[in-house]
Amino acid sequence: MKCKFLIVIVFLLLFLPFKIYGLSLEEEKKYGKEIYLEIAKSAALNNDPYIALYLRTMKERLEGVASLPFPIVLTIIESQAVDAFATIGGYVYITTGLIGLCDKEQELAGVLAHEFAHIGRRHVAKRLEKQKYINVGMLAATLLSILIGDPKALAAGAASAQAMSLKYSRDDEEEADRVGSTTADRAGYGGLGVTEFLKKVRATGTDKVLPQYLLTHPYHEERIIKIESMWGESKVTVNTAFFPYLLVREKILHKPPGGGMEDIWINKYLKDKNDPINAYAASLIYSLKGNMDESINVAKEINSPYKNLLLGELLLNAQRFKDAIDTLKDEPDPVPRYFLARAYEGYGERAKATNVLKELLQYGNAYPEIFYRLGMMLGRMGQEAEGYEYLGRYYFEIGKYDIAKTHLEKAVTKYGINSREAKEILKILDELKKAN
Repeated sequence: MKCKFLIVIVFLLLFLPFKIYGLSLEEEKKYGKEIYLEIAKSAALNNDPYIALYLRTMKERLEGVASLPFPIVLTIIESQAVDAFATIGGYVYITTGLIGLCDKEQELAGVLAHEFAHIGRRHVAKRLEKQKYINVGMLAATLLSILIGDPKALAAGAASAQAMSLKYSRDDEEEADRVGSTTADRAGYGGLGVTEFLKKVRATGTDKVLPQYLLTHPYHEERIIKIESMWGESKVTVNTAFFPYLLVREKILHKPPGGGMEDIWINKYLKDKNDPINAYAASLIYSLKGNMDESINVAKEINSPYKNLLLGELLLNAQRFKDAIDTLKDEPDPVPRYFLARAYEGYGERAKATNVLKELLQYGNAYPEIFYRLGMMLGRMGQEAEGYEYLGRYYFEIGKYDIAKTHLEKAVTKYGINSREAKEILKILDELKKAN
């Protein structure tokens, strides 16, 4: 894997230079997307519906009260590195490692709001505008090295110089602190979440992991003091009750195996079986070990308003599809609806499964797996045009444009060039042409 990553780095450094004297908003979007496409080719993107759809809600809540020149495109990278980064054109990246370091939802919201502030103030774009030559590939490679936790891949020379384009100034960070904390407070998360996160990073020494030229967030004591002086009475007003369950998932499903973490959670559960977080952790661990009956029995006893969601997924994993359907069918939120669709599919009721997935199409940009499952199912049902369309939309969302183009062109052929559906797909194909 390390060798493959280095090959990607070399390609990016050599073959993707651009000459830039000033960036319009349209150019920002274009180059931001090009950086994203390069990252998407090489980094593991998170594919957990809980995380993807929950962070979509957080993103929209923050986005709705922020002053931004672009809609935010939030990408979650599956990586133990602890980092978040805003590039240009509205593209923001965050690692599962950073999510796992947060103890409270307001901490994560504070970090996201901080990154959104960098977008709103165009901090990276303004630094890039000062340079005569910008290598988009090198910037993508630099970000890859940060987000997957391998900074040694870009340790010297031109790469180091290019990395300085991404390093925020002290003024940039202070402005992002001020604007971001205001955004978080307006969104109902209070203005102190980012300071709680900064204290944790400082205490754990996480800011020492990266070399200084790659360190995107210098955590100075005075930054914490300034934010706290702004928000003495700031309080969280949104419902954050589900976030602890999300953290359990991250710590159990998105960490390398080993380290005794599984035994720790099981012992916590055995000491306090009434704690719903401990019970959910134990049910996940039993499921991972293949002890599905014990996993389901523990989940059945979870005292939580989210019990049906937590239990329904485990029943699905155990291939007890009818039980999963009965548990999930009245749950209105997108994550249990997604699992309900999969349960219907497993039970052989494809028409019901496709109907539920079509209800979820609005979430496809945050969780493209919805498009993929719908496309595959429609194809198996003989609805080839729609099947090709949604497979094309899936590959478009994850940045695999060549495969997307093939499927979308097949969809146009199956629908008929003059059909309403084909006209919509041709708009996506035009966008693909511009991107290439």
